[in-house]
Amino acid sequence: MDSLTIRETFLRFYEERGAQRYSSAPLIPNDPGLLLTIAGMVPFKPYFLGDATPPNPRATSYQKCVRTNDIENVGRTTRHLSSFEMLGNFSFGDYFKREAIRWSYELSVEHFGLDPERIWVTIFETDDESEQLWLEETDIPLERIQRVGVPDGASRLDASDNFWSTGAAGPCGPCSELNYDRGPEWGQEGGPLVNGERYLEYYNLVFMQQEQDGDGKVLGDLPAKSVDTGLGLERMAVLLQDVPDVFATDLFTPLIAAAEELSGVRYGDDAERDVSLRVVAEHVRTSAMLIADGVLPSKEGRGYVLRRLLRRAVRHGQLLGLDLAGGTQLLVPMLDAVLQTNLQMYPELAKQRELVTRIAGAEERDFAARLRAGLDRVDRALEDVRAGDGATFPGDVTFELHDTFGFPVDLTAEIAEEAGLVLDRDRFEALMDEQRQRARAGAKKGGGGVPVEVYRQAADEVGPTEFLGYEQLTAEGTIGALVGPGGALEGASEGDSIEVVLGRTPFYAEGGGQVGDHGVIETETGRLRVVDTQPAIEGLQTHRVVVEAGEVRPGQAAHLVVDGERRVATARSHSATHILHATMKEVLGDHAQQAGSLVQPGRLRFDFPHFEPVSLEQLGEIERTINARVLRDPHVTTEVMSLDDARAAGAVANFGDKYGQVVRVVTIGEFSKELCGGTHVPSGATVGNIYLVREESIGSNTRRIEALTGADAYRYARHEMQVAEEVARLVDTPTTEAVARVQALLERLKAVDKELAKTRRASLSQDAKRLADEATREDGVAVVIARVDGVVGDDLRTLASEVRGHLATQGVVVLGAATEDGKAQLICALTSDLADAGVEARPILHPAAQVVGGGAGGRGDLAQAGGKNGSALDEALKVASAEARSAVRGGA
Repeated sequence: MDSLTIRETFLRFYEERGAQRYSSAPLIPNDPGLLLTIAGMVPFKPYFLGDATPPNPRATSYQKCVRTNDIENVGRTTRHLSSFEMLGNFSFGDYFKREAIRWSYELSVEHFGLDPERIWVTIFETDDESEQLWLEETDIPLERIQRVGVPDGASRLDASDNFWSTGAAGPCGPCSELNYDRGPEWGQEGGPLVNGERYLEYYNLVFMQQEQDGDGKVLGDLPAKSVDTGLGLERMAVLLQDVPDVFATDLFTPLIAAAEELSGVRYGDDAERDVSLRVVAEHVRTSAMLIADGVLPSKEGRGYVLRRLLRRAVRHGQLLGLDLAGGTQLLVPMLDAVLQTNLQMYPELAKQRELVTRIAGAEERDFAARLRAGLDRVDRALEDVRAGDGATFPGDVTFELHDTFGFPVDLTAEIAEEAGLVLDRDRFEALMDEQRQRARAGAKKGGGGVPVEVYRQAADEVGPTEFLGYEQLTAEGTIGALVGPGGALEGASEGDSIEVVLGRTPFYAEGGGQVGDHGVIETETGRLRVVDTQPAIEGLQTHRVVVEAGEVRPGQAAHLVVDGERRVATARSHSATHILHATMKEVLGDHAQQAGSLVQPGRLRFDFPHFEPVSLEQLGEIERTINARVLRDPHVTTEVMSLDDARAAGAVANFGDKYGQVVRVVTIGEFSKELCGGTHVPSGATVGNIYLVREESIGSNTRRIEALTGADAYRYARHEMQVAEEVARLVDTPTTEAVARVQALLERLKAVDKELAKTRRASLSQDAKRLADEATREDGVAVVIARVDGVVGDDLRTLASEVRGHLATQGVVVLGAATEDGKAQLICALTSDLADAGVEARPILHPAAQVVGGGAGGRGDLAQAGGKNGSALDEALKVASAEARSAVRGGA
């Protein structure tokens, strides 16, 4: 059973039992306690906690997940992965243990075909109820049920043995796992407690009953007993495809093959090189998922996770003999293989193809350039350690490799381990602590890729930047430093694009969603146009400028002028964002917390967690409320206080934002109080009009609203009025009656479409009868192979089914069509008696799909395929014809 079929079998099983199907949520969770989506339940956490009401008390989903807590094992074993797919079914206060146990067993045996005599179960050590239910609801005997507890000295937060949590504050509970005996060739018998390799865990049932804090302490019971289950797609593929490990499944064999082709190394010839092939395949797959979901490489957080994966892949590419420092590419060709392999599973990868390849390619070029020099430094350090008969790789060198060459510490640790050494992590962490604050901000490079060390030097010379922009838009200052991609500059002249560091400035540096200021810097010898203002490292900001006239040097006195009109328009948008935020939570609920924003002159973007589209009525209420609040001209005040005092005062801290111990609190009227370092209008009425222009989904359970403010809102509203007037003119009716008139026209159009569809169906029926009459015979089996251009999508499927229905004997039907955009579509349909004889549709279609540059999918008697090379359709049909006739002969 291929992976797509495994997924569909699972989801359909639970849909038939009343569950609502969900697609995968992004890997960036709407949960400040989690770095990445690590389990299928993460998007549903508010439902388990009772913070939100689900649209359906039962759910089923497929969810891509990333966990890197044991990244060093990926590649070294044949089952550890950093990314995997969890197939889940969930009950939010509906059914509980009995149904979860009964259905998991039924799915395993009756739908996946697992041998019931080889299924073993583990339960939490004190869970007598689950043991009894396994005995009542399934055929599993007591001797194949094993109890597992929390290891001695571990907290429930740390434990993975049959008491489950996300590893952070939130829902938790005991669990029960299904394991499959892979046979004596996998080692000692005795169940999963004896041998986890032989008795492979494939399905985990978590009985969500309690809530824990961030330290793993159980706080009490959840509002309702719930169920969270997860079946590992990759592990089930191992079992159902009867292969030894995940890298031999259909999810990874194309990736291993791509790595073989790039490197010239054959998988299976050498154990160490096999490790590298697995690392490359697995890490590039995970990286593609992360980038497609908006994660970008950086020095901290989820961006650091991505960077570790990419750089570990590059390093193992180098171990495979690829001359990466010399320009040979690894990541981009591998990403092509990832995208092709996972296109049907994750269509969003295709939409983000350019972003994924661009980001990964840039990271590879950057790291490959450092790799050779960094490895030379490693070799020198290893020689020094061996010369001194030492057993520890020095933390100072580890820090140097991290800071200068960009080596993730895990990569250095892995190299040290290969040499038989232990990394001095204590010394490394001490050195990291000394620069952590500056390094976090420094992870954001300048527009020209300025090394962070240059900013550190500027900070030493100039000191922290003093921001004057809350009170004034002009100031006098001194050019502290000029910075270019190569480092500090002694001067710059007309046409140069550089960065300017100032000791004091009225320019606001981008932060908290608000864009950086523009404006002008003038010295006695030159004029600089400020095109952006950004944070450089902790406490230091940089002004990105173009020298418009003359020249400029460090140390010159400067007159600083912020673009006032742009700043005021931005401030309007920022205050409007706060007003919108407060109103959203009132209308939609407290869960509609800001999860991202962009504040620009005259416009704003607001992201928030929500579980369904915001209705037109709700949008109308939000818009009316925010404008009514603006018209009442609420006071806008700012205060600086400690973080604890701000929280005590009820100030809202936004997800994803970071705050120091001293914070700025912006209060608007009686309805909004937020921690915010941005700029705002002096009074509410200054915001002007606020016009909501778009509401849309940006991912599972995450929505986005875009709005215009001030003059931009007026211009948009005026344009909308003009459009309405033009529509009224075109349908020859007054504006007040235009909607009714358009609705009437649409009804007429719908009726016409209905008649056309009826005619189309009649035509397809005639074509089906003709094609069936023209069928040839192969060993008494009817074979129909035909090209039917113009019949695509559902019509192609319908036509194939009708042709099959007209066949009087066993038969196989393969139809192909070219689309208007030059692609190809194919469908294969078998009569049920032929399918019962062992012939399958997908193997017939798969070689033809490859001819047109695609793949095939489907169930036993029906398969479909598509490819981008429509010009090869005739050849594909010839291949399908040969495959069909061969299959018929084999089946017969």
